[in-house]
Amino acid sequence: MSIDQVGRREVVVAAGVVMVAAACTNQRAAAPVTGSGAPATTTTTPPATTTTAAPPPAAEPPAAEPGPAPVNGTVLAGTADVLVGGGVILGDTVVTQPNAGSFLAFSSVCPHQGCAVNAISGGVINCPCHGSQFALDGSLVRGPATRGLAARQVSVRDGQLIAGPAPAPPVAPAAEEAPPAVPAPATVTEPGAPDNAIARASDVPVGGGVIVGNTVVTQPNAGSFVGLSVVCTHLGCAVNDISGGTINCPCHGSKFNLDGSVAAGPATRSLDGREVSVQGDWVVSGAGDPNAPIPPPKPWWCEIIPPGCLGC
Repeated sequence: MSIDQVGRREVVVAAGVVMVAAACTNQRAAAPVTGSGAPATTTTTPPATTTTAAPPPAAEPPAAEPGPAPVNGTVLAGTADVLVGGGVILGDTVVTQPNAGSFLAFSSVCPHQGCAVNAISGGVINCPCHGSQFALDGSLVRGPATRGLAARQVSVRDGQLIAGPAPAPPVAPAAEEAPPAVPAPATVTEPGAPDNAIARASDVPVGGGVIVGNTVVTQPNAGSFVGLSVVCTHLGCAVNDISGGTINCPCHGSKFNLDGSVAAGPATRSLDGREVSVQGDWVVSGAGDPNAPIPPPKPWWCEIIPPGCLGC
């Protein structure tokens, strides 16, 4: 090897040593030194996460104040305004028509927390606050309410829905019992008639009779005349008809045979007898005045009160 070659090799080696030394120096300068002299380990910290606070819950709709029921007689709506299977909300009142011609009314206040229902759809009445639902008859369909809507009265008049009950139909007056007959006075004005004459004998038919004043005169058999009081022994009405072989009371239907015995109740005893006789062509009264006033009928309670009590 020549001297020149040796010199060039030394120069190249020296240059390499210098370059390595410079690289090591730069590496030590870039790495931080720990207390032990070893390079520190660099820890990467993730970026901080920003937490956004949740918005406060939305406030519930204010509860509706329970309104008073409409005054009776107030017109709520026309019947045509309420669909069959639906309804309408009129102020504080809900009116529905579950079936044709059947109208119902309720308070619009939900019984859960007092909100007002505000919609009728799908056959249910809906509360907007908490989701309660009610059927068209007011009954509960879904909670949180635990009971149905409060019912209100409604009536239909002339195609209009009126708040309140329907007016009571007029009550027909009770049928009054037939007033006691007031017989005409027993007067005979024909010349030659006795003063106590009641009737001509020929005017009293066989198998029948006549009513004259306060006396009944019958002829059950030819030539046999019977005198009876007109006062019915049931409650004191006056008999007023003789037909079909019986003496008839108009008040309660009692019937008496021509001899005065009971033929049909409610009377339970015979008519009181009156003394009569035949004088010539006349039937005359033998005892009592045929024109004496007839006593008034006894009150109704005498049907159950024993005789002698309370005017019976």
